[in-house]
Parts: sequence; C-alpha cells; structure tokens
Amino acid sequence: MMAPQAGSGRGLIIVIGLAAVLLAVVAVVLFAFPASGTLIVTVAGPNDEVVDKVQVLVDQQVACTTPTCRVDKISAGTHIVSVQAEGYKKTADKAITVQKGQNVVLPIGLTRKSRGTGIRVAELGSGLRLTVDGSDEGPLPAELKEMTPGEHTIRISGSDRYEPYEGKVTVEPDKIVSVEPKLKVIKGLAHIKPGPGADGAKVLLVSGRERRPLPKLPIKIDIRPEKPYTLVAKKSGYQDYRKPISFDDGQAEKTFEIVMVPEGEEGTDDQEEPAAKRGGAKRRAVATTKKAGTAKTTTAAAGGGGRLNINSIPASNVILDGRPLGQTPKIGISVPAGSHTVMFVHPEHGRKIQSVRVKPGGTATAAVRFP
Repeated sequence: MMAPQAGSGRGLIIVIGLAAVLLAVVAVVLFAFPASGTLIVTVAGPNDEVVDKVQVLVDQQVACTTPTCRVDKISAGTHIVSVQAEGYKKTADKAITVQKGQNVVLPIGLTRKSRGTGIRVAELGSGLRLTVDGSDEGPLPAELKEMTPGEHTIRISGSDRYEPYEGKVTVEPDKIVSVEPKLKVIKGLAHIKPGPGADGAKVLLVSGRERRPLPKLPIKIDIRPEKPYTLVAKKSGYQDYRKPISFDDGQAEKTFEIVMVPEGEEGTDDQEEPAAKRGGAKRRAVATTKKAGTAKTTTAAAGGGGRLNINSIPASNVILDGRPLGQTPKIGISVPAGSHTVMFVHPEHGRKIQSVRVKPGGTATAAVRFP
C-alpha cells in the first residue's frame, strides 16, 4: 500500500476552511441585511370617500395614521394587517405575504358603523316618560339604539298636563326613527309676566262673558284648553294688548309677556290700533337713508318692539312662541321686546328649543345646528 500524500490532505483542509468562512460571511450578511420588501396600504370609505383619523395596524402595531400607508423594509414573510377609523367598523385581520424586493399594495375599504336600530323621541314636555312594548324606557328625551327591527307599540305618558299617547312605529335595520307625535294638552300652564309699558295696566283673562282680572304679575295659571281664553291688557294712552291663549300645538307650558305700545306708534300682532284708527291701514315708521347716491328704505322697529332672525342648519320647521312660521330661514320678524321661545323641528334630528331676548328697537338671532 501507498501512504497518503501530505499535500492532498492539506488541500482538503484548506477547502473545508474556506467553505466554513464563506458560510459564516453569508450568515452575517443575512443576519445584518435580512430579506425585505415594501407594503403599501390604501384606505377609503364607501364610494371612495376620504377617511380621517385612521390607524393602520401591522402585526398589531400602529404603522401609520394616514389613509395611504407605506411601510418600507418590511421583512419578507407573512404579516397581519387591520385598519380602524372613527365612525367606521374595524376590519378583520388580513394575512398578507411580502417577498424579498417586492412592493405589495393592499387596498382596504371601510364600512360605516351603524348608528343603531331604534327610535328617538324628543322632549315633548316635562314629566313625560316612554314605554315601548309595555317596557318603561325612562323619561323624555329618549333614544333607543338596540331595538329589534319591525313594528313596536310606543306609549308616552306620565304628566297630568297631557293625554297619554299610544301608537305604532316601524323600526328598520341600522336606522334611528324620529318619533314626534303632537300630544293633546288637557291642562295648560300659562306664565304671564309684565313687559315694557305694562306697569299699571289692567290685565284680564277673557272667555265669552267671563272676565277674570289678574291683579298681580307675574303669575302662573292653569288653563283648560277646551275653553278658549284671550289675554287682554288695557292702559290709558296705550294700544290694547290681546293674545289668544292656545295649546293646540302640543306645548303645555307657555310664557306670555305683555308689551304695551303707546298710541300712535306701530304695534305688533298682539296690539290693536286705537279705536279712531281701526279699519284703516296701520302706520309704519319709515327711515330713509342715502348711500352711494341711492335711497335705501327700511322699516324701523316699532317703539317697544324689535326684530328677530331665525335660522338652522340644515333647514327645519320653526315655531315661535307657539306660532308655526314654516321653514327656516326667517329674517327680520317683527316681535315685541322681551323674551321669546323658538322651537326648531327637524324630521330626522328631532327638536331643539332656544330662548332669545329682543331689546326694544334691537335685532336678535336664534340659530341652531342639527344634529
């Protein structure tokens, strides 16, 4: 037998050593510079609407807070992506695979959260409670968001000023139905208070031949609506004040401010002209100003009265001191000076009530925004 050559052994050792070094270098490179790619997530709402206040989560960590999210140098492999945004349903986890050097685009569409399934009942009056299918749901206003779709029986009661109301309402999935029945008032409450010029006036509640004097103001009086009353005030040198007291609009509590206007000045709907002028046209105080060579004519507010501007966003029906005026906006309404109650009624967003005070000769604004 021939002995193994020493040179060939040393060569094999050298080859094995070089291979080990090469493997070590490759391992270091792979460890220091792992394989990676790029993940791009685009987020939009229904009909491609822009989404604000968004969070893009990659592997349960917030990667971006913008609707276009770019994650560079993301490691190759499988990652879990989800998106959440205010007003939208959070998406389910989605597995996405990124390969080395690859750009992966993931479009995600969001669905709006349901506002609930149920009804909304406005504050129709004090002391009222809501019952649905025989279950007491508490005082008004009330909003129920977890009702079963279909027909339900509602009852509104609890106040001795209103006749109990009962009716049917159909609830649709993912919708809040506004319920605004006009309740029948069986006992009204009139808050009667003196306004400008009312000191020393003789104040009466008149119904047919009945004349009930009101010796002291302010005063609160219970009134049965089935018997019509008119609030009358008389004072020497002033126009008579007359205001029907009605609760036909479903409001059981109302405030009446007596405003007396001197004879010869423009009155309001609550004043009568002096007897010598009845049957003729009412005089109006007119102020004329000139600007840029042209004449501009405006109707001045009557003494003791003012103007009221009423508006809402979106448009709604408006009731001023119990008197329906139609849809907003209403500009330059002539009103007596003093406090007024403005109710805004929207078919979807319910009711809002605002009190406003008008100064003599001034202009005030009552405005609300729904919802």
